[in-house]
Amino acid sequence: MYRNNGDSSFCFINRLNGTPLDETQQQGEHEPTSAILNYCKRKFLRPYVAILTMVGLNPISTDMSTVGACSSYVQALMVFFVLLAGYVLRYLCGYRGDRGFSSYRDIRPGGYSNGSDVCGSASASSTPNTIGELLFGYVVPSALNLLSFVSAVLVCKVIEHEQLQNLIERVFLLSAKPKRLCRMLWLYLGVALALLLLLFGYACCVVFMQQSHIIKVDWLAEALRDWELWLRLGLLSTILLQDLVEIIVLSSYYIECYLLRVHLETLSHKLLMHSIDSLDWMREILEFRKLLERVNQHVSIPVCFLIVMNLAYAFAGLVYLFKDFDFHYCALKMVLLNIANVMIWLFLGLLPFFVAGSVTRVCQNAQANGHQIRVRPFVYHNTSAEDLNSTLLFASSLDMSAKLFRMPIQSNYLCFAILVVTIVVLTLGMCLNLSVLGKF
Repeated sequence: MYRNNGDSSFCFINRLNGTPLDETQQQGEHEPTSAILNYCKRKFLRPYVAILTMVGLNPISTDMSTVGACSSYVQALMVFFVLLAGYVLRYLCGYRGDRGFSSYRDIRPGGYSNGSDVCGSASASSTPNTIGELLFGYVVPSALNLLSFVSAVLVCKVIEHEQLQNLIERVFLLSAKPKRLCRMLWLYLGVALALLLLLFGYACCVVFMQQSHIIKVDWLAEALRDWELWLRLGLLSTILLQDLVEIIVLSSYYIECYLLRVHLETLSHKLLMHSIDSLDWMREILEFRKLLERVNQHVSIPVCFLIVMNLAYAFAGLVYLFKDFDFHYCALKMVLLNIANVMIWLFLGLLPFFVAGSVTRVCQNAQANGHQIRVRPFVYHNTSAEDLNSTLLFASSLDMSAKLFRMPIQSNYLCFAILVVTIVVLTLGMCLNLSVLGKF
């Protein structure tokens, strides 16, 4: 079935084990498959499952013991309660994802509080949160983050069991360069780690730049005055867990989309080189369609919750920047941090669309495979016209695309969306910051 895997698989095993080519070929044709699967599990699959286990998102396999399955559910439940505690602590501290702390106060011993900006000058007294700020500043973002985690747990542990492992192993078996594939997958995880460090670095800077008590409730701040350092560390720990859950969910979607893209590109290359029979290629395409539907219908659900939250944080941060932009030197650090925060949220909100668009582009290219083999006289000169026409009709009838929010994602639409976002940002800067520009 995978006729071009022979030489590449043998050469790959020789590089791993140092076995001569003739000796390896005498050991049977099933050894290359087992060797590649062992390499896949050792170099990527097992470490990746260990990363998912950090937040309780490891899949429940059929060969897992009852104790292991129960401990996995208990771990996911513990992460759930820690996330809930983190949302409450964020509200008590007045910490928002789009701007950091919603106000900067000095709690005085007398029990009343005066507002102060980042420069230390006195301002109007702080007022309690309105219902709108409570709902849209804390409840809705926290609910979106929690729903993404709950849906991810349901997808990994209830709806699917070994589909992720099936996809990874299938792509490794089809790939002619498993080492390069493994390096690219770890590169995706490295980028995800860099994004996590950026998010957590912003939170650390904002929390430790807050000079007053971080608890915004006056009587609670006075009661917990001696626990100030522990409160800051607890807030940072819960923020780290929330960011870790988000980055792992998003990176899992990116990795699966990349595997799907590599899978389909490999199948198209095999068909064009005539290293796979047309009937076998059709069967593989049908299996690929099942894997794609799984990503569209299940894996993309937690990603959609995070997209809404990230884009909401990005645009709320933009409005906050343009509305309260301060060019004073003492506030420059906070302004730069908020700009970086907005860029990170905007990047996290738009990146899933680009990843899904790349999968759709490969799916559209696969539709032209039938036309390409029809005009290859040297590669398919011994193939009957009936087989070529059947492959042509099958390829032309393919209608596959990556979906988010149940909508097909295409790259040309993304360019238009970026244009709209750019115009909105420029409009906000022109309309909401005229008074600041008048000072110059």
